[in-house]
Amino acid sequence: MILGERLLRRLFPGLDEEQYQPAGIDLRLRRAYRLRGEAGLFRGDEKRLPGYREVEPEDGVYRLEPGEPYVLELSPRLEIPEDTVALFFPRSTLIRSGVAVHTAVGDPGFRGRIRVLAVNHHREPYRLARGERVVQAVFIRAEGAGTYSGDYGEG
Repeated sequence: MILGERLLRRLFPGLDEEQYQPAGIDLRLRRAYRLRGEAGLFRGDEKRLPGYREVEPEDGVYRLEPGEPYVLELSPRLEIPEDTVALFFPRSTLIRSGVAVHTAVGDPGFRGRIRVLAVNHHREPYRLARGERVVQAVFIRAEGAGTYSGDYGEG
């Protein structure tokens, strides 16, 4: 069962009115990072992320260069209920502008900031303002689920 707006307002109070959607909540751009240095490693239990360099916005606007990968840190910090899973979808304005947003599943019990990957596939730079709604989180009840115990929570 997908959790609707009325329940989401109780689970996630205090958001801006425009962040509540009929079947989810919108997450805003908090910070943008550009990948830098050596590529990461994912081998068995060994995980090493590449380095990130925070991008400084100009007058509150980030410039996403064509073909470059960016990690977008979103707001607010989420606390996903232990009986719920979150799926993240890009806002259609980004898709229609040629900006791909790659996401993962938010596991039951995850607490922390959500980060997604964005790549501008247009030939020109794309400008994205801090605070813009970039991803919609959809929450689904997960019967009999375990809880998150990974490396990326509480950030």
